Amino acid sequence: MKRLLLIGTAAYAVLGSAAMAAEPVTLWFWGAPPNLQDAFEEVLVGPFNASQDEYELQIEFLQDVDNDVRTAVLAGEGPDLVYTSGPSYIAPLARAGAIEPLDAYAEQYGWHDRLLEPVLDTCYQLDHLYCMPPALISDGMFYNRALLEEKGWEVPTTLAEVEQVMDAAIADGLYASVTGNKGWQPVNENYASIFINNVVGPARFYEILSTGEGWDSAEMIKAIEESARWFKAGYLGGSDYFSLNFDESISLVSQKRSPFFFAPSIGFQWATNYFTGDAAGDFAFAPIPQMDESLPYPIYDLGVAFTLSINANSDVKDGAAAVLDLIFSPEFASDMADVWPGYWGIPLREFPTNPDATGLTASFLDAMADMTAAVDAGTFGFKIGTFFPPATSQVMFEDIESVWLDRMTAQDMLAKAASAYADEMAQGLTQDLPQPSM
Repeated sequence: MKRLLLIGTAAYAVLGSAAMAAEPVTLWFWGAPPNLQDAFEEVLVGPFNASQDEYELQIEFLQDVDNDVRTAVLAGEGPDLVYTSGPSYIAPLARAGAIEPLDAYAEQYGWHDRLLEPVLDTCYQLDHLYCMPPALISDGMFYNRALLEEKGWEVPTTLAEVEQVMDAAIADGLYASVTGNKGWQPVNENYASIFINNVVGPARFYEILSTGEGWDSAEMIKAIEESARWFKAGYLGGSDYFSLNFDESISLVSQKRSPFFFAPSIGFQWATNYFTGDAAGDFAFAPIPQMDESLPYPIYDLGVAFTLSINANSDVKDGAAAVLDLIFSPEFASDMADVWPGYWGIPLREFPTNPDATGLTASFLDAMADMTAAVDAGTFGFKIGTFFPPATSQVMFEDIESVWLDRMTAQDMLAKAASAYADEMAQGLTQDLPQPSM
């Protein structure tokens, strides 16, 4: 009898321990390199797991995360926290009932008060908040401070000034700027966004996207033709555009072989491999120079690099929401800026500052301060990869290349985009847009 009592007591203890064990909250993420995986552990996983004992955050890094997540979640499986490469990927998941509306959690945690409304608005689909945007990004002009100082070149703020510097760079045997779409053709979308927002202007662009009309306007044609002019002038990596990627481009900027790298602000994360030591502060970010005097300066196109949602079939939705709340905190934003600058541009109304920051972190914090102020004031445009539905987005990054190579006219490209957008608007795949003030 005594032996049975001991066995029963031991079994109860084991069962009690199991019942009290933390429940896993899972996230699948893209295959970040080891140093960035370490940053995740240091800034997110460790602090979250140490903050309570009910849940345990577990992250798995996958090379083909978008396809893996989409397939699993649509099958009613997959991770508790759902990663996508931007708000335009959310609608099919929301329509299928595969992800959880976050409206109640937004109210519970006060996310509307804490975050920039235009950025949060990118995650509204079918009248509900279906995702959270942890990465405010904008296209801009990265430059090497040291190279510009050595050459006596000022940081350009107008079209004439930037072209003058790029022409001088070519004359000196340098690249005018470096970037490229090797391995990732959607890089072309950055240039479509840059030229449309800075030639057409945010107000007119908003009107075109809201109504679906005006794709063939003179301003739109001029924007695409101007991008082609830059390509043909060798301003986009010269003859190496198709053989360079972001990592290689930033390496060239660090070697002072080019003054500029036109790209989204997320580019800071690649710079951590090259701008180190005494040169860490040489990599800086500025707005795209003013391309049309009738438009305001600066213009930052509003973009979101990726989103996080909650799986509708998750058994730990509250735990997943608690992870999101930590990510959207000033503490997380500040800590990530130290170890992973560029990627985690948390869209806080008041992005943290650090007067003691140096190197890339200081440059990133300056960039975030400028972008946050622009979005908060309503002086923003629209990044194509964030606001265009899939088929229209594909036209913008595939066919703009055909215009550059004289295989298609700007008019034909825009007619194709107009047709794709009309079809997607009819299917309810277009987004409600935050309205800019300019």
